[in-house]
Amino acid sequence: MMRRKYKPGSDQMHRLIRLNWRGAIMASSAALALSGCGSSAPPVSSTTAEATVHGTVKYKGAPVEAGNIRFDPSNIQRRDAKIASAPIGKDGTYKVTTLQGGNVVRFELSPELRKKDPRLATSEKEYDVPSGDSTLDIELAP
Repeated sequence: MMRRKYKPGSDQMHRLIRLNWRGAIMASSAALALSGCGSSAPPVSSTTAEATVHGTVKYKGAPVEAGNIRFDPSNIQRRDAKIASAPIGKDGTYKVTTLQGGNVVRFELSPELRKKDPRLATSEKEYDVPSGDSTLDIELAP
């Protein structure tokens, strides 16, 4: 096979260099895209520090007048973490102490409200509880 020789500084030489760089960049980009962000699990909280969360639970803009709200902080790092539960008051307010970090928030609602919208029986939210005192106002989606 006969190889072409290009004169240094020629237009043909510059085109060849640009093509080689473009190919290298495209190959690197493809390799990064295929490798993803790694196979490690996302970080989860292992803290046992507690924090207070309070707020209002509403449905279609009106306060939920009865039920319970439950914060579940368990994950792979804290399998035995206890679920924190609090009553929802007549004005829709609640106050609960739970572990900081990721919590799954679930609701135990009145049969009347569940009858209006059966999807509420399985309604849940995720909340990353910060340290100290925080507010989480919830609008249950119809």
